[in-house]
Amino acid sequence: MKSPNTIMLSVMVAIFFTMSITSICHSAIIDQDTIELAYLFDEGSGTIAKDSSGNNRDANIMGAEYVNGRFGKALQFDGANNHLVVPDFAGVGALEPRTTVFWFKADGTRDHSWVKWGRNVGGEKYYIRAHVSGAQCFLRVEVNGGQNYGGDDVCNGDWHHCAVVFPESGDSVQDHDLYVDGKQQTKAGGDKDMNTDGTTVPINIGSRLTGHSFLLGLLDEVAIFNVDLTESQINSIRNSGLKGALSVDPEGKLATSWANIKTY
Repeated sequence: MKSPNTIMLSVMVAIFFTMSITSICHSAIIDQDTIELAYLFDEGSGTIAKDSSGNNRDANIMGAEYVNGRFGKALQFDGANNHLVVPDFAGVGALEPRTTVFWFKADGTRDHSWVKWGRNVGGEKYYIRAHVSGAQCFLRVEVNGGQNYGGDDVCNGDWHHCAVVFPESGDSVQDHDLYVDGKQQTKAGGDKDMNTDGTTVPINIGSRLTGHSFLLGLLDEVAIFNVDLTESQINSIRNSGLKGALSVDPEGKLATSWANIKTY
């Protein structure tokens, strides 16, 4: 007959095992090396947005001002000439997979420019902006000659989490998956083969291309990954914020080991 202590030990082992399995099932793992850049905008002052990825890709802030954000601080853009420039990084190129995430808030309908890089020639431009339809505007990614946009309004005065995912097997702009507030968007627009220029033009955040508009509103928690994040991982970032989901250390740097993103 087993002693009470033995029974108790067996129960504790079973509970620990169950919790471990549950933790694994409810966690998604991102390799630190896949984070190209990450801006929390929590400095609160100054003209430099610190890169929390560990890659030292700080951005120069051109006029945008610090305000309270979705998580901590954010940057407010005036729609006239405010933007950020990442001088030491020209983006993910060719047909390499990538994911861009950010929080956005605005109550004005316009083709807000969010993130762009690459030369403005056929297939080489990579441009994430708002697509205007009547009084609404939608998440959109485009190359020169093709586009892909969703159908959920992101210009209604509320905070919205946006994610743009180009998958490992993709070769054209319609292969992207777009997410707004964790919801995968329907696809609209015209297709175009991609060959993103990742060597020539530094990443710019908030600045228009010719014929489009500077960002007017608030931007928070911008990050670019060199992998196609899953819907579960995107929602984890949305729910916990970059700092919570990716285990930022006290100095503001993301953990140098693999980071567990909790999905419960």
